[in-house]
Amino acid sequence: MSLLTSRHAFLKKTLQRRVLLKALGLGIAAPLAIKMSRLATAQDMKRPTRLFLFYVPHGLPLAHWEVGGEMNFSKSGVGILSALEPYREYVTVMRGVGIKTSTNHAAIRSSFTGTESSNSIDYEIAKQLKTTSHVLGAYANPPGAGSDAQLIKHGGWVDPIANPADALDELFPGLTAGGAPPPTTDMSDVEFRNQALALTEGELETMQSELSDLTGEANKLNIHLESLRGFRAAAEGGGGVGVISCKERPALASAESMKGKDPYDVANLTAVVEGHLEAAAYSMLCGTSRIVTMQNLYANGQVMMDFPGGPGIAKNHHDPLSHTGKENETQLAEFATAQKWFYTKLVEKFISVLDADDPADPGRKVLDNTVVMTMSEIVDGSNHTSDYNKDVWDVAGGPREVYIPTLLIGKGGGTIKGGQSVYVPGADHRDLLATVAHAMGVQISDIGGKSVSPIQEVLA
Repeated sequence: MSLLTSRHAFLKKTLQRRVLLKALGLGIAAPLAIKMSRLATAQDMKRPTRLFLFYVPHGLPLAHWEVGGEMNFSKSGVGILSALEPYREYVTVMRGVGIKTSTNHAAIRSSFTGTESSNSIDYEIAKQLKTTSHVLGAYANPPGAGSDAQLIKHGGWVDPIANPADALDELFPGLTAGGAPPPTTDMSDVEFRNQALALTEGELETMQSELSDLTGEANKLNIHLESLRGFRAAAEGGGGVGVISCKERPALASAESMKGKDPYDVANLTAVVEGHLEAAAYSMLCGTSRIVTMQNLYANGQVMMDFPGGPGIAKNHHDPLSHTGKENETQLAEFATAQKWFYTKLVEKFISVLDADDPADPGRKVLDNTVVMTMSEIVDGSNHTSDYNKDVWDVAGGPREVYIPTLLIGKGGGTIKGGQSVYVPGADHRDLLATVAHAMGVQISDIGGKSVSPIQEVLA
């Protein structure tokens, strides 16, 4: 260490200690005093980003999805994206993206991996961030589903957690059940953890040593510092953002209602979808999870869409519903209604929860520090097109520009602009995966042997 560097470190530590002791001398509580001392010499810190991948199978009718350049969420037909209107500043509609594979079945396994031979993007990001990627599924891999259910690859293909009741312990490690859904906002708790979790073990020990002469406050501080180590261990074990803002696991009715029930009984599908979404959202809000993927159904899943609480359509999702002929507008509207149900649940049970102050980054919302990517493996179930194409005929009787229906929701820690419809005709979806990684602070330059880079039009 150079003399200049050593002197800088000494002055930094001296200033922090003086600010801390002065604050304590003024009667300010120890947690806030620590915050003040750290802020006295603080460097810019990375924001606490989260990632949520959301898969809905077998495409959708683009005529009911389009928002145009003006971002009109109710512009077309049944308005699949209409529930997102209140969150328009956080939404990026991707137009023109294609999955460049030879068949739609290969596209299933390429949706989040880029290529079948690669690991999925959630795994690659989690590996670099030294955290955990959780995988949830709603009727995602029932017996007999086979390769059509293969979507997430963590070295090998992952079988998602099917029952949201089983996901609770994994998503909320270290927290006992019974808490109210909103996390605590007590300054002496959340703010202390937010600042102090950035300290190393050595810094924690130094802080305790330097305050050893402040008997009264030191005792209180020691309690906080010791409990902090437990919070850190819980956060690391569950792949959290580093700040646990909930004292107990929130009471989540849908997930808890599934305890002991069959998640592959279609009568329970609404509770499974809602339970997974709420559990994922609150675990991110509480800070106990950071990266979660949710697979809804599987590509060829024959699920009747008139289940309780569902879209109310008495047809199987895969066939005939998603295979609706492009010449039949009534049937296309039914398929659009079925797909709209999933996007509406995403908004109601996940996006709305994250539209809250970020306990790990006061002054911003969790959505500001989150990136949600929605994905399907094909454009629509009738044409089975996975790549961008300008010559597919639609119900209006003419050629229609088609692309994979994809959204980004959230601002990814300030890296994503949001509030726009981005037109990138012919863009490779692997570049979109690189964009998501970039928003999480991870740089990926190659996927499956192809050079990739973030899509610049998306970035802030």
